[in-house]
Amino acid sequence: MFPQFPTSCPTGYYPPQNQIPGCHQNPNLQICPQNPDIQNQIPGCPLDPTMQICPQNPNYIENMTFQQQLMFQQMDKDFSGTIEVNELVIAYQQMGVSESVARILLRAVTDKPHIDHDTFPAFDNMIQMLHRAFMQFGQPVINVQNIEQALVQCQLQVQTALVHQLIKKYSHDSGADFGQFLGIASYLLLCKKLFMKFNNQGRVTLDFQGISNLGIWFV
Repeated sequence: MFPQFPTSCPTGYYPPQNQIPGCHQNPNLQICPQNPDIQNQIPGCPLDPTMQICPQNPNYIENMTFQQQLMFQQMDKDFSGTIEVNELVIAYQQMGVSESVARILLRAVTDKPHIDHDTFPAFDNMIQMLHRAFMQFGQPVINVQNIEQALVQCQLQVQTALVHQLIKKYSHDSGADFGQFLGIASYLLLCKKLFMKFNNQGRVTLDFQGISNLGIWFV
């Protein structure tokens, strides 16, 4: 629950219409760094050291939503401004995400060795898309047919034989929990990324299915 702010502020604070009260410097910001009511939060703002996110902080990035900025801070355990593979493993450890899956996740989103402020929105959107596709079945473990349906929904349609191969690679059963589904989908997202990258340059003769079939022996 966000703190309740007054309707006016001597520093210029005001609540934007139809939104949670915001900041005079940035109406989309949900917490105002110059409001004295902010207490006991993570340091970050040069105007108010108790403030988590501030438009004048060099770590404040406009292309991330407020929720994404909070999530980034939580995942960035060493406060380096980037999210490394080991931090991805920690963030998704309850889902059973292994280091190898985390590396594929990273490679599916960026060519850099980490996720930064620029690539985090795409990463978060990808995770949210995969989570929605998985959760539509309301089960902790989904079967082959469910996996295929979820992949189609994420525009990752491949042949059933490849789905079976990926299940064997990322799961020990005939289905997959979310962490295992994340591995399957991340692998296909990486293959799709490679296909789009090289196909645009006219240097590939394999289609998405072909790259996916070939890559399973190397990833």
